[in-house]
Amino acid sequence: MQAVILAGGAGTRLYPLTLDTPKAMIDIQGKPFLLHIVEELEKYGIKDLVFCIGYLADQFKDFFGNGARFGVKISYSIEKEFMGTAGALKMAQRYLKNNFFVINGDTYLPINYSGAYEAFKASGKAGLMVLYDNNIKIAKPNIAINENGMVTAYVKREKLKIGNKEVTLKKPSTKGCRFIDAGVQIFEKRILKDIPRGRFAALETEVFPRLIKQKELAAHVVSQRYYDIGTPQRLKLIREKMSCSNGSKIISR
Repeated sequence: MQAVILAGGAGTRLYPLTLDTPKAMIDIQGKPFLLHIVEELEKYGIKDLVFCIGYLADQFKDFFGNGARFGVKISYSIEKEFMGTAGALKMAQRYLKNNFFVINGDTYLPINYSGAYEAFKASGKAGLMVLYDNNIKIAKPNIAINENGMVTAYVKREKLKIGNKEVTLKKPSTKGCRFIDAGVQIFEKRILKDIPRGRFAALETEVFPRLIKQKELAAHVVSQRYYDIGTPQRLKLIREKMSCSNGSKIISR
């Protein structure tokens, strides 16, 4: 199994902390946040990693190197300017296998990744989105699925960031939404053919809607909540949770 980790953003909402440290490299329990993600993936045999980075890219390379000392192999795709979540995948396509995870570099989700991959293969679809069932209400639901386990609606909860700028999107109705995207997807490489090359492109606006329309985006629902470090409040929460669990896996229930 292979995973692409999206960690190219500047983390402006965490200034001044991220003025000289990439968001994904912020210290959590004595090691970079991204290392917690890498260690979680390695446990499930996901050892072929592609880091999509840009902002302060050398810090990732200096710490992780080729990944050997962490039991993984790391390739780097470096953006000179922020290309967005889909644009970053397009840039990295030369490193990608036919199937791959896509994981947000600011989100920690301790689940059975092998089980998610098996669900993806069984679906026969071009994409699968891991969803949190929101059993502990942490945010407003933004995903709807049907009785066949297919995603039928996706609503982006936060503003779309293009570099340091935020773009306000027209917010469609969340009626019927019961789940939250948990920052993990699995794709077949063929989804890249419709992503434009050399310009900003977002999964949220250019890939998810297309796959939903084509009935090609399956859902994998989990009860384990995710944790992200996108804001000072969320960063404080995961530091508290990992401190209480001595840095081990944090379970919501």
